[in-house]
Amino acid sequence: MSISTIVVLSVAEYLGIRYKDKYYDLLAKRLAKVFTIFFAIGTASGIVMAAELVILFPKFFTVVAAVAMVPFYLEIFAFFTETIFLIIYIYYWDAFKNRMTHWALTFFIGAGTLGSAMFIVMVNAWMNTPNGFNISVFESTGQITDVNPWAAVNSPSFLSEIAHVVPVTLLAGTMLMGGYFAYRYLISKNQDDRIFYMKGSKITAALSMAYVILAGISGSLAASSLIVNQPLKYSALELNLLGGRRFEPEKLFGTIVNGKIVGAITIPGLQSLLAGTGNASFVVPKGLMYYPMNLWPPLIVHTMFDLMVLFGILIGLYLLAYLVMWAVRKQPYSNKWMAILFPIFGIIAMYTMEDGWVVDEVGRQPWIIYNVMYVYQAANTSTSMIGPGIAMMVFYTILIPVSFYFSARVFNREEVSKEVNESPSATGVNF
Repeated sequence: MSISTIVVLSVAEYLGIRYKDKYYDLLAKRLAKVFTIFFAIGTASGIVMAAELVILFPKFFTVVAAVAMVPFYLEIFAFFTETIFLIIYIYYWDAFKNRMTHWALTFFIGAGTLGSAMFIVMVNAWMNTPNGFNISVFESTGQITDVNPWAAVNSPSFLSEIAHVVPVTLLAGTMLMGGYFAYRYLISKNQDDRIFYMKGSKITAALSMAYVILAGISGSLAASSLIVNQPLKYSALELNLLGGRRFEPEKLFGTIVNGKIVGAITIPGLQSLLAGTGNASFVVPKGLMYYPMNLWPPLIVHTMFDLMVLFGILIGLYLLAYLVMWAVRKQPYSNKWMAILFPIFGIIAMYTMEDGWVVDEVGRQPWIIYNVMYVYQAANTSTSMIGPGIAMMVFYTILIPVSFYFSARVFNREEVSKEVNESPSATGVNF
């Protein structure tokens, strides 16, 4: 939400300055409040997450500390960048003679926010394709040798993973935000309110159109990366029992029972066509039967992968319809049915992003560091950790809805008509 909010905020402030539009100005100021809330919550919850890693997976973090700590170190600098420029941005809103200079601060805030996310994803990519130490020596002796801590910055799957994670994350947050604007537009009676939320819907819809295209392209690249770097995970996601063939069919849903694929919808040749980027004779990796069953990830990841792709396509079709209506001047942002569908697809987009993370993490099972360390080897198996583990899950379960609820309350604390008709506050964003 932080990454998505800062982009929408930046666009809104630019449009407010460029067109001297009081509604876009107000949108930027309100989003600044929301961003500050998400920033504070993210900082606090991040501390809990760090403790969670150390307490629940101590042996995993021992390897990370020795080999892959550089991304965490870089993340601190990104956090400092975000913090410093956010303080200047919020508390000196009207101190700049040139408003464009103030707007330029959003790029530094965004760089810090995006950098923080990228460096964390960098560690996840390293977990999928580990490097930077002698893996064979570690497997045989448990000793960490020949360490190159900078190697984790550029693990084999980093570029493909970050290229997919960034647009998908932006899409999920922006669609959810746009859905909220559309919902408020539907229930608003005041004309100023409706104009305000309509403009928010226009920004979020336009950005989402760009993000969904990037998400689709990068998703294809991520799948190609799996073929090379994690063929077993790829076979599980595609439910390939044999594999290793040309003209491999695409199998939608279904599972494997007693060594046979059951309940799947089969589309001949489609998997090879997609995996080979248009080459229907592309040879996909060897399938699950070539690996010991104890190394297979839970095959539920195949169904979740299909749901992720299906929902991504539906989101794309909705945004395509939005674009077509926009192009023929049908004003989709003020259309009742498009406004009703926006919140629904906002929730679907958020689910799809989380679904993708489950596919990534569960698809790596039973490994926590792929082909290096099993989850059971990394975990703290003391029964005394059951309580803290449950407490952490409860903490996040409560924190997420409370964060959204509180942000919505702050965003709508004042009437739009009252604020847009007042002169700008000398203190900028008034909390």
